[in-house]
Parts: sequence; structure tokens; C-alpha cells
Amino acid sequence: MEAAALFATERAPVLIVGVGNILRKDDGFADAVLEILESKGLPSHVELFDAGTSAIDLMDVFNGRRKLIVLDAVRGGQAPGTLYRFSPDQVENGALPMNSLHQVGLLETLQLGELVDCKPGETVVIGVQPADTGLGIGLSPEVEGAVEKAVELVLKEIDIFESVADSND
Repeated sequence: MEAAALFATERAPVLIVGVGNILRKDDGFADAVLEILESKGLPSHVELFDAGTSAIDLMDVFNGRRKLIVLDAVRGGQAPGTLYRFSPDQVENGALPMNSLHQVGLLETLQLGELVDCKPGETVVIGVQPADTGLGIGLSPEVEGAVEKAVELVLKEIDIFESVADSND
């Protein structure tokens, strides 16, 4: 059975959430990735959602999802434009020294979601090291150069989800 047919009757199991603020230069990374993904004609079991800067209000949006992919600007200490892929659990447990511009809200929301049984089955963060998050519109050249690769990483996450779903048939 095709993955799209498998998920047609329930809430989209894959949610891609963009977190950020387009008025703070590289913090607009997630919005740039979402725009490209929107033009790709994603499968019906994938939903895109622009959360702005408030992750704490998203518990209901996360509810019933099997996979959550979060896009965000992340300070990991590498060169601007560096892409990261990690889980919130890795950050929470201290395994990775990541510092999302919106990390606290996201981690708190996922923890609260777990308490009320709204936590997604799996959460992956795809982040970019910003060069500049000051006031202004437009991405730095380094972050702009990472957007297409981030789109590829998201599409790979969707493929992985579909492979697992198909093998569970």
C-alpha cells in the first residue's frame, strides 16, 4: 500500500514546523525552507506549519503526529550556514551543545505534550548556524546557501518516514 493511501483518513502524520522571525535576518531560515517545500507538491500525509516564534502554543498542532520536523536557526558553534540534524532529547540530555533561538519553548512544549499524551512519535530538528539575527529582512549569503540543502534534508526525512511506514504494512 502506498504511504499516501495509508494516511489519507487521519491527521497528517508528518508535520514540518518552521520556527523563526523573518524580521530578524537569518532567523527567517525556516520560512525560506517552508516556501520551497510548499512549491514541491508534498504528499498528502505531510503538513507544513509556520509557527512564527511561539513554540509553546503548539501542543494541539503536535497532537496525533508520528513525526515532527522542526526548522530553526540554531547556535551550535560552527561556521554560519552549517546545517545540524538532532533530536530535542539529545539537547535536553546534554549530548549536544545546541542553542536554538527558540529552544526553550520547543523543549517545554514537547515535555508538556508528553505529560498530556500529545507528544509526536519522533521529533527531528534541522537547524542552521546563523550569521546575523539582528533586525532586518533577508538571509545572509551563508544561510541562503544552506536553504536548498535543508530542503533536501527534510525530503530525506519524509522518505525515511515513508520507508518505515511501508515496511510496517
